[in-house]
Amino acid sequence: MKKIILTIVSMLLAGNIIAAEYSNTEEQAEADRIAELKKERVNKFKPVILPFYDPSIEAGIMAIPIYAFYPDENDLISDASTIALPLIYTSNKSLISKLVGDIILNEDTFRIQFETGYTRTYFDLAGVANKKESKEASADFLFNVYKDIYLGAGAVYKSIKNTADDPADQAFLNSLGFSDEYNNDAGYRLSVQWDTREHYYYPYSGFMWKFNYENHAEWLGNDEDAEYSSLFTDFRYFKSVNGNKNRILAAKFVSRYLIDAENAPASAYSMYGRQGKEVQRGFQVGKYVASNMANLEVEYRHKFSGTDNEILNKSTLVAIAGAGKSFGKTLNDNEEHFKDGRWLGVIGIGYRYRILPYERLNIKVDLTYNNDGETIIYFGFGETI
Repeated sequence: MKKIILTIVSMLLAGNIIAAEYSNTEEQAEADRIAELKKERVNKFKPVILPFYDPSIEAGIMAIPIYAFYPDENDLISDASTIALPLIYTSNKSLISKLVGDIILNEDTFRIQFETGYTRTYFDLAGVANKKESKEASADFLFNVYKDIYLGAGAVYKSIKNTADDPADQAFLNSLGFSDEYNNDAGYRLSVQWDTREHYYYPYSGFMWKFNYENHAEWLGNDEDAEYSSLFTDFRYFKSVNGNKNRILAAKFVSRYLIDAENAPASAYSMYGRQGKEVQRGFQVGKYVASNMANLEVEYRHKFSGTDNEILNKSTLVAIAGAGKSFGKTLNDNEEHFKDGRWLGVIGIGYRYRILPYERLNIKVDLTYNNDGETIIYFGFGETI
């Protein structure tokens, strides 16, 4: 009997020892995982210099100092916060200077997105050579209210003037609403965002849907007869082909509708090719201008991996296709319905090089060809989709 009791006690003690060892192993594995994460989650600064080309403002050089950082070292969930200072100067003396940022805080509970800067660009607007000078600032604050749902509020401000060399051309621009004196325009923005992406900058799966309502009312300092509002939607979808994170299908649909277009200043109209921070690749800014726009773009991304070349392992090839329309009220007071608008199509190829692997941040170049027969090259930082 005594032997049986001793055997049972020994088995219980051995079980406790095994359980304790297993628990210690789990704790050690978790500690190792956290330590490895903290090694990667350190602040990083990366200066980038790239060539630049846009047929509307010609060729030049782009410098982009990028700072990726982690505000809270104990937050192991939030993706990196980033601040970048894009500087562009071109051969026709166009100058673009901006400060842009995405701040992600408190385990992705808070998001702050901002962009501010000054631009001086020489390009054709409504067929007239002009110099556009713009001082703009916008910021949005988003708060996670439930699972993947964010609510946000923000502000937008811009002051713009357009100057032509020829007095007759200036008179024409003035008649369209583009003044050679600075016109201030301020508004507030309300937004909702549903975001299931597994990564903020370069997701392998999930979707993001954002809807903005923007209002430029008189009480914000705008002229009474220039009050307007707008709706903007942005939907993005990402899928790994056969579960392979190096083979990604990505799609983006954006649309903007200008409410009270008859009251809105000309600077509030949608310039197809770029609407705020969002770029519709393949078309010169200023060529298609109307109150509304819609655009769909699709990418296939093929990232190389497992090769003996480190540069190749950080490289991605991209196939691009897109189509959209510029429609609604035009600058000359015509009304063009969506079904009657001309389809604006684009195809292209792109290249990505991952400068910050853990943060999944890339520099890029895209070569596009549109159904107007134009070729445009884009250089930059981050993804269009």
